[in-house]
Amino acid sequence: MSLLRVQDLSVAFATTRQIVQAVRGISFAIEPNERVGLVGESGSGKTTAALALMRMIKPPGRISAGTAHLDTIDLLSLKGNEIRQARLRTLSYIPQGAMNALNPVLRIREQMLDGLIDHGVVLDKSAADEAVAQALDGVGLPHRVADMFAHQLSGGMKQRVCIAIAIMLDPRLIIADEPTSALDVISQRQVMKTLDDVQHRLGCALILIGHDMGLMAQVTDRVIVMRRGLIVEDAPTRQLFATPVHAYSRELISSVPSLSGRIGYAPTEPAASGPARPPLIALDQIGKSFGGGLLHGKAKTALHPMSLAIATGAPRIIAVVGQSGSGKTTLARMILGLEAPSTGSIRYRGTAYAALGSAQRLDFRRNVQAIFQDPYASFNPFYRVDRALIQPMLRFGLAHSHYDASQAARQACVGVGLDPDEVLGRFPHELSGGQRQRLMVARALTLKPALIVADEPVSMVDASLRMSILASLSGLRREHGISIIYITHDLATAYQISDEVIVLHAGRIVEYGPPHEVIAKPQHPYTRALVAAIPWPDPMLDWPDITDTMTEGWDAEPVIWNMASAARSENLA
Repeated sequence: MSLLRVQDLSVAFATTRQIVQAVRGISFAIEPNERVGLVGESGSGKTTAALALMRMIKPPGRISAGTAHLDTIDLLSLKGNEIRQARLRTLSYIPQGAMNALNPVLRIREQMLDGLIDHGVVLDKSAADEAVAQALDGVGLPHRVADMFAHQLSGGMKQRVCIAIAIMLDPRLIIADEPTSALDVISQRQVMKTLDDVQHRLGCALILIGHDMGLMAQVTDRVIVMRRGLIVEDAPTRQLFATPVHAYSRELISSVPSLSGRIGYAPTEPAASGPARPPLIALDQIGKSFGGGLLHGKAKTALHPMSLAIATGAPRIIAVVGQSGSGKTTLARMILGLEAPSTGSIRYRGTAYAALGSAQRLDFRRNVQAIFQDPYASFNPFYRVDRALIQPMLRFGLAHSHYDASQAARQACVGVGLDPDEVLGRFPHELSGGQRQRLMVARALTLKPALIVADEPVSMVDASLRMSILASLSGLRREHGISIIYITHDLATAYQISDEVIVLHAGRIVEYGPPHEVIAKPQHPYTRALVAAIPWPDPMLDWPDITDTMTEGWDAEPVIWNMASAARSENLA
């Protein structure tokens, strides 16, 4: 008998305008020890279906029909304390955003023990310490993590803490919702190996929710494809990738970016000659350190001194790649003026950031826009999402009326693959992670700035929409002269759309040059490790583990390809 049996499951959400049928009568089964991928575009219903099994659908959503049995337990008939007792002990959920899932004011140890206490497990201090230590050992984390707070951990470490919490009571089914969507390829490989080891050790089944078809090809036994609340295909992994039946499955597989060609890439025309103008943004040996001093111990260098010039009138897409903690986001925050450099200076059109007047600062805010990595934290939860798109246009005088701004917001939604009637008028928590992320891309595009700093702008979007959004960004470069700093862990998309690639490791540039050299033919050992860790959408290909041998040489001298622009770091002098 199947471990999990779902029959005719439906979930609906009541909005101020309509009833949204998020899941529409889906049926599937999961066998013991089976690893099943649940894939589809953002808003397809995959996460909603998982939350229904966990009984975590909140108003205005409701489970409108169907049954779900885990062995002999009728999951949809549980009430009150019965629901709480089923979670963690019978089935566990690993959430999509580890940072949002962990309590920022509690140490990791307390959060790991919270579930045990809630289930009435009584442990003395020694036994509790042992339980925490065993769980951390099981996910490959050092015991000192137990005494740390969430903000002190990297993205990969936070995700493994969530896995450790989920396995504290040895569940029979683990539901992992996009557990690696915001992680670099090396951290992704490490987290998935951890999850694979945990599943084999516990002998439990696994539902892996995601949009990364390469990841699904490498780690699942079977793949269920969802679209618009329906299951459109359910097949063993090798069969699905070899002979997909449904057109949408074929679209998902074929849209995964590769290194075999640069689809839709078109270089920009050289800037017209004329009087020399100062760069739009000029970084002069900027570096950033955190901590230090009498009370904060030894300073930690997040970014070693580096320089970069973004020319006015010569739009470029510069990809910045590297692992979590390599300094990518620190660089982005300094360019945006959200962090002050510890060394060096940054100038906007020839004027240092600190010397910008009020009019110049307003011009800077209009022309240098951000797409942040965490879309949920980018929205005010008390306002409908329309406000985030409309207010900037009114503030900067890009719309003559609220009506004009509303129409522009609708067009922006269509430009990133969203139905404005479905997403506008709703609150942020009523949308999927991918929908929220696409709205933040739409917000930046409506202002048509001179520079967009995009921090993982498509990490939560499925491959078919990912290239569409990136094509929109690339189109803005060609048509409106917009430069883009594209911060990503996805080397394949960086290869497809960028003009230049900067590879950061431990805050230093280790390789820099055009994508057809840096990514297609990497020379630095660290870059080669990043490329080797990419999961490709072919179940027959091997996805290598990150071994000690692979990490050798990561501190080697940087490799700088011959480029016309001026990116350099302190160790290039």
